Amino acid sequence: MKTILILEDDVIFSRSIGNWLKKKGMATEHATTLSAARKALSAREFDLVLADLRLPDGNSTSLLEWMNERFYATPFLIMTNYGQVENAVEAMQLGAANYLCKPVQPDKLLEAIGKIFSRSRNDGSEFYRGESAKAREMYRLVGLVARSDISVLIWGASGTGKEHIARELHEQSHRRNKPFVPVDCGTITGDLAKSEFFGHRKGTFTGAYGDRCGLFQTADRGTLFLDEIGNLSPETQMLLLRALQERRYKPVGSTREYAFDVRLVAATNENLERAISEGRFREDLFHRLNEFTINVPPLSECGEDILPLAEFFMKHFSEKHRKPIRGFNSLAAVSLQKYPWPGNIRELKNCIQRAVLLSADGWISLEELNLDLTVGREETASLSEEEKEKRLLLKTLEEAEGNRARTARMLGISRTSLYEKLKKYRII
Repeated sequence: MKTILILEDDVIFSRSIGNWLKKKGMATEHATTLSAARKALSAREFDLVLADLRLPDGNSTSLLEWMNERFYATPFLIMTNYGQVENAVEAMQLGAANYLCKPVQPDKLLEAIGKIFSRSRNDGSEFYRGESAKAREMYRLVGLVARSDISVLIWGASGTGKEHIARELHEQSHRRNKPFVPVDCGTITGDLAKSEFFGHRKGTFTGAYGDRCGLFQTADRGTLFLDEIGNLSPETQMLLLRALQERRYKPVGSTREYAFDVRLVAATNENLERAISEGRFREDLFHRLNEFTINVPPLSECGEDILPLAEFFMKHFSEKHRKPIRGFNSLAAVSLQKYPWPGNIRELKNCIQRAVLLSADGWISLEELNLDLTVGREETASLSEEEKEKRLLLKTLEEAEGNRARTARMLGISRTSLYEKLKKYRII
């Protein structure tokens, strides 16, 4: 979910815009002064800053200058009165994405935000599209089905990037300027499921201090992404099925029913057909969700994507942590390709972030990656980096059938360097 920092000293207007954006599937935080905004930006990352031009302690252009000095890449959208357009143009020269004249029209605001998010999505800053054969086939299927409204079930092991595929489906659909609302089904408990999906009215139960929008209302005309759908309880599955059959829902405590228009995308890492045979998942709900299936391959089956993806994460974390990294040394690059990546893309991402933080000379080495290239992890947990390097050499030499010239090419090092390492470890 995108998070927007709203910088506006008119509290009523700020809350009004914030509530409207929440209904469109976005999260918001609020600040009324430049100093409060600087504090918020220092504490966490935002997807967008929506700022009034004039504030009690100065112009928001000074905040933009402050962000530029610290290499913050957060998009900046200015709100201004007609008489201050010149200042807004100055803000755009400093890097602001756009400006809107007050009074801000909600539809115009949503359109501007949508364009900003679309640009940031397509400039390569948020994800890497795989080029391996299996990745290309997966994206081909995404392109085929994205423009329709049929329900899609995404299947893949944990960490393969199922939410990314769901977002791709949304971004390529006619609903792309409407909300994309992800929900972890493991967090939806039986007692609160109805309120979570359909909302509730004030005073319906203890703790219901106000009306609340449910997921179906929040995602209206957009995409509702149900992650790990197999975690839903049987009772919640029945609630969801009934709503999908009738295309209507009733908030808890309300006497009125509401129609909804959402595109449903679900994801799972388990075999739902087996869950059906074991009585843990409803077959009728499965067929509602599974009008089209997209399988996300494990990273180990997309070998061509491993190094480009690692380099993508390296650049991302190098910028994020303001730590210049030039690349991977040859042994590190080989180890990235030989490691089986049981945790898939998520494990690779975490591994690269750690390596970027540990790198001392601008290059990522085998030591910083700290990958165990053997099958038995427990057996080698205490191995030194030298022992791991030795095992990598032996494994590559075996794959090259003892051919040292080929071994050197596979490792990306010179034959002289290979001979030195073989001597070092007494392999020759």
